[in-house]
Amino acid sequence: MIPIKSSVTFTWAGVLSGIAASLCCITPVVALLAGSSSIAAGFSWIEPARPYLIGLSVAVLSFAWYLKLKPVKAIDANCDCETTTKSSFFQSKAFLGLVTGFVLLMMAFPLYAKMFYPTPKAPSIIVAAVDNRQQVKFTIQGMSCEACEAEVNNEIAKVNGVLSYATSYASGISLVSFDKSKADVKAIETAIGKTGYTIKSYEFTSTNTALVSFYKAPLVCHAAPSIGCGSKAKFLLVDFEKNNDAVQDAWLNKAGTVVAVKWRAETKEMKKAEIIQAVSSNHNIALSAIPPTKAGDYASSFPDSGEWYRGREVDKLSKQEASIIAKNTIASYRGRHLIKPAFEKQFQADIEKIYADLFLSISSYNELTTETYDRIENQIQQAGEKYAGRGKIPHVALCIASGESCEKDKSCSQGTGKSCCDKN
Repeated sequence: MIPIKSSVTFTWAGVLSGIAASLCCITPVVALLAGSSSIAAGFSWIEPARPYLIGLSVAVLSFAWYLKLKPVKAIDANCDCETTTKSSFFQSKAFLGLVTGFVLLMMAFPLYAKMFYPTPKAPSIIVAAVDNRQQVKFTIQGMSCEACEAEVNNEIAKVNGVLSYATSYASGISLVSFDKSKADVKAIETAIGKTGYTIKSYEFTSTNTALVSFYKAPLVCHAAPSIGCGSKAKFLLVDFEKNNDAVQDAWLNKAGTVVAVKWRAETKEMKKAEIIQAVSSNHNIALSAIPPTKAGDYASSFPDSGEWYRGREVDKLSKQEASIIAKNTIASYRGRHLIKPAFEKQFQADIEKIYADLFLSISSYNELTTETYDRIENQIQQAGEKYAGRGKIPHVALCIASGESCEKDKSCSQGTGKSCCDKN
């Protein structure tokens, strides 16, 4: 038989592998408590092995529980050497349970590590002279969780002259805006270096994203939830750009979840707030500001042409939406065997054109009413009858999205035209 002490061995093996799996995120917290940033990245090399260490920890603890819970055979129960020795607390189920809980907490450490970090002190400099404001993008190697980015932000915040910063461990990018009359890249580079993470490269941004504000926006397409709704966003972005004394341009990200407003350098904060409030009210869309420390992922891609659309460029998203609707509509017809395969491609192109013409022709999102969609449905029905025969194509609805998509899409307004909310 396997001795009782074997379960203790497996227990401690599980503890060690569980701790090792999260060492890359534990050390930044230890660095904070010890006041020594240089050890923050000490175990970042373990990150690639994290899945294997978690698997090992689960395996050895499972085996320890198996040894602890398996039935004792009669022959074992009669063995004098086993029954005469009383098990210690470290060999008990209670201890194994405590250890298992501890290991689970260690494995999940990256999910809550950021709570150990104090919020970095806001930069004391709020406004820099226009000519002195500069932004640099650092590419950093070794960050593996939110604790890592918090450590980097902590050190950057200490540099006098830093105006804002946004670090993302996911993209390995840190965007720092600073007053070049009070700080320089070398000072910021030194601050990041204190954490122990490696700066692979840095570059000054070609576009002045220091003047860009990012806002959460509910502009996901109802019928194509994977992209932004160009027909709804276009008029909001154009409305922003009408304030050309304060706004240079306005953008929507491809996902339809974030609006970026590039302000003119002289625009005051109060003026910005007034414009945001006015545009939000005009379009009945809630825009909530994303803090600079949370905007790293968006700022790092802005204004990449594949990820962001400026003003009327969102017509490209409308065309994509029309294509997705057409594809989904044909799939529905295919499932009901309404169209012969030979005609599917041509009919899909007809549907795509009908919707694209609609989205690109309207002058206000309010024009997308029930009556408008009824007219479009009639056009699709007439187009389909060319391939299937008169009376063989039923009316179709724009809403292709699921009820779950609708719950997530808070831009959906019940009772306003035809939307996924109205239909589910």
